Amino acid sequence: MSSLKVETVNTTTLDPKKSYPLISQSNVPQIHKYEVFVSFRGPDIREVFLGHLVKEFNQKKIVAFIDEKLKQGDEIGQSLFEAIETSLISVVIFSPNYASSEWCLDELVKIIECREKDGQIVLPVFYKVDPTNVRHQDGVYADAFDEHETKHGNASNNVLGWRYALKKSGNIAGFHSLKFWNDAELVEKIVDYVLRRLGQVRSVNSQKLIGIEKHISKVESLLQVHSRDVRAIGIWGMGGIGKTTIAQEVYSRLCSEYEGCYFKANVREVCGRVVDIISLKKDLFSTLLDENNSKIDIPYGLHYSVERRIRRMKVLVVLDDISSPQQLEILIGSLDLFGPGSRIILTTRNKQVLANWVVEKDIYKVKPLDFDDSFRLFTLNAFGNKDLQKDYHDLSKKVVKYAQGIPIVLHVLAHHLKGKDKKIWEGQLQSLTKKPIPEVHDVVRLSYSDLDRDEKNVLLDIAFFFDGLHLKVNQIKSLVKAHGYSVDVELENLKNKALITISPDNVVSMHSIIQETAWEIVREESFDNPGIRSRLLNPDDIYKVLNNDKGSETIRSIAIDLTTIKKMQINPHVFDKMKKLQYLDIYSKGYCCVFLQNRQSFYLPQGLESLPNELRYLRWAHYPLESLPSKFNGEKLVVLNLQYSQVKKLWYKQKDLKNLKYLILSLSSHLLELPDLSKATNLAVIDLRLCTGLTSVHPSVFSLNKLDKLDLGGCFSLTSLRTNIRLTSLRYLSLAGCIALNDFSVISTNMIKLNLEHTGIKQLPSSIGLQTKLEKLLLAHSYIKKLPQSIKHLSRLQHLDVHHCRELQSIPELPSSLKTLDASGCVSLETVIFPSTAIEQQKENKTKVTFWNCLKLDQDSLKAIELNAQINMMNFAYNHHIATSGDQDYDGKGKGTYVYPGSSVPEWNSVRTLRATLHPIAYPQKCVEGYIQWYYRISHPRRIPYVAAYVDAGPSPSHDVGPDTRCTQYHEIGGLIQQSLD
Repeated sequence: MSSLKVETVNTTTLDPKKSYPLISQSNVPQIHKYEVFVSFRGPDIREVFLGHLVKEFNQKKIVAFIDEKLKQGDEIGQSLFEAIETSLISVVIFSPNYASSEWCLDELVKIIECREKDGQIVLPVFYKVDPTNVRHQDGVYADAFDEHETKHGNASNNVLGWRYALKKSGNIAGFHSLKFWNDAELVEKIVDYVLRRLGQVRSVNSQKLIGIEKHISKVESLLQVHSRDVRAIGIWGMGGIGKTTIAQEVYSRLCSEYEGCYFKANVREVCGRVVDIISLKKDLFSTLLDENNSKIDIPYGLHYSVERRIRRMKVLVVLDDISSPQQLEILIGSLDLFGPGSRIILTTRNKQVLANWVVEKDIYKVKPLDFDDSFRLFTLNAFGNKDLQKDYHDLSKKVVKYAQGIPIVLHVLAHHLKGKDKKIWEGQLQSLTKKPIPEVHDVVRLSYSDLDRDEKNVLLDIAFFFDGLHLKVNQIKSLVKAHGYSVDVELENLKNKALITISPDNVVSMHSIIQETAWEIVREESFDNPGIRSRLLNPDDIYKVLNNDKGSETIRSIAIDLTTIKKMQINPHVFDKMKKLQYLDIYSKGYCCVFLQNRQSFYLPQGLESLPNELRYLRWAHYPLESLPSKFNGEKLVVLNLQYSQVKKLWYKQKDLKNLKYLILSLSSHLLELPDLSKATNLAVIDLRLCTGLTSVHPSVFSLNKLDKLDLGGCFSLTSLRTNIRLTSLRYLSLAGCIALNDFSVISTNMIKLNLEHTGIKQLPSSIGLQTKLEKLLLAHSYIKKLPQSIKHLSRLQHLDVHHCRELQSIPELPSSLKTLDASGCVSLETVIFPSTAIEQQKENKTKVTFWNCLKLDQDSLKAIELNAQINMMNFAYNHHIATSGDQDYDGKGKGTYVYPGSSVPEWNSVRTLRATLHPIAYPQKCVEGYIQWYYRISHPRRIPYVAAYVDAGPSPSHDVGPDTRCTQYHEIGGLIQQSLD
């Protein structure tokens, strides 16, 4: 979210010239008689001001309660209190004699009670009275209270209640009559406010936030927004109880009252490493300062330039789900860092992490919903807006009584029972009574017991293994497919039962409450012996199993962060007993240096005899041996990831790897060669980046007909990559940084991106033109001498980068699809060929072309370049003007650049001047709405003249220009002449 820059809001009055966000969202009853209740002292305002207000309410069709509406015979107190309770908004008009009326004060007590209990919207209007008189009961209100105390006693409940209500009212933002020219203006602003607030009342769909207003009222009281001190408050409670929702609501209502605002959900999830916390810190302060490039790169504190600016800002920061003091030490540091009036809201499951930032009294403990709110929340999720039958009404009451006000329990139970018949409800309730579920974790067991065996396995696999990998649906399907069944149905069922979520980009995740429940389910398989559990995740449990060789066939998955486990010496037969182990992940969340510090966490002095043949996923960071065990067949492997390993060769015999899709050996500097991969028929990705010892690639790689990506970047020792096989599946090939590579010939008819930057190659294969799907060709800093003529057949090529190809002598005709060409620093370039006719060049639409430092270009090429620049820049300007003249929103990307050697403005420029170094050219077409800016910069880097032509096409203010009219006006500002439409 970008920084919000607004004026500071007065804590007791509302600026009549400004609009304000939600301050107190009403958790309204199901039925409302009135939209507005007006509390006032009749003699003060009835004759004039009240009449204007009532008239405006009637004109705007606002249903307001005024005391004249009392029916004959009604009891005054009962009718008024009922009216207050059934109104959405209460407008309290504090006039000079308001406090002298006990009845007005009783109304006010009821109004404040409804605000604190139900979150009713309250708008104070201070009419010819100062807000401080209301807040402190002084000035004109002092005499009234002298009389009340004489009559009732200064310590009576009535007097104390009236004072409390006045104090609370005086601290609510409202309108002060002295800030308006006349009553009519004040009435208009009150009505506008009421209309806007009525529009903000939640619809049926948003009523799922039932009961939240009681929490928000408490949080707002802790925030003390009128105080100028810097304050941090905590929202503390168990997972799933609604901390994040409360924080989001408070944030949305208050953020416009601050100069900078920032909200971050799930801090615990995104801050697993120090580097992640620093990244979040940069995001935090960049957002507050509304800058993308703020210098924030140190763990503790801020650079002086940043700190100085933050200290002057009033900001609102919400950090959700803080899990460690270190996160706050890095992200927040000291509260003194922020400007006066700033507020920090921290939510956490662990109260202790707040100790150094929030005092005990400013920590709000989120309590369960009461029975009425729980019932409404459950029935809304279970039945929607349908009427409840009596049988289901009674059953729902029993479910709500069992849930004890925990929102996550209510949601899970509602999803579980929604649409089921009464017998299912009764059966579930019966099981609840037989086996009570005392903790929130146990809620998930209701859904868990409804799963079949395969669904349970997938749920636990996600909780223990997949969730931390951020895998997509297709990746999970690949890993589970080897079990002999498709996982589509299981994932869909888990999603429908609210046990997992699938993001718009298909990433599968799980709520931490459900995940922790799954951990508990597995822990209960054996409390004392983790070696016979199905899954291991806890570092202490894994240490006990591996260090003491206590594994068993029941273990299905192991995931361990090397930075969290103690060093140990592992028996070479440690995995012999784990014959059913399917997922093994030994990783580190730290930097590369952390890997180096912890790579000896597992000592294998006697090697490793075997790995389980059931393995589907194997990641072992800094694998310490030269090869995988010979007894390991790897037939079921889908992912093999040995980053930073000591491997020289994976294995010495050919293996049947028909399920392998991902082979990752990056940064394995000792790797000398790849094994025969011809039987890895499903291999899609090979990542060998920075395998600096690799000298060749096994020919079998080129026989893989599903290979999508091959990354050999930084393989310094690789000298050749050549095959006569025409590949059909490879889309991404990178040899960037293979400085010894001087022989290259790989062709794939499906290639999209080919990266040969910083290589020693001198020529491309002539058959490169067969790669008709190629979009990006990167040859920068290579030794290429010429490009093959067939390059013009790359009909989808959009980006060609040959910058600093110092041996390149000529560029042949390029395809018309090209958008960018970077030939900067091609110091030997002499010839550039374009299509022979201007008509053919009209098909082009280049947006950026650069020939910086191309000093040897011949005159024919320079003329050809100049003509091509004219055509492409004109085409570019025309196309963008057509785009901006239509109904589509302008995307702001209408900028084109063409740089080439030259010392004067091109002859085709129809407007010339000797005074400016930046020149426009009038567009020779009909005027369209918008503007064109043409810039010609005659620059002299190292005393070498260049012409840089820029075109900037974009929308301008609306003009009424006839279809045959050309109206051009020039404005010279600091050497820039801009052509715009008048």
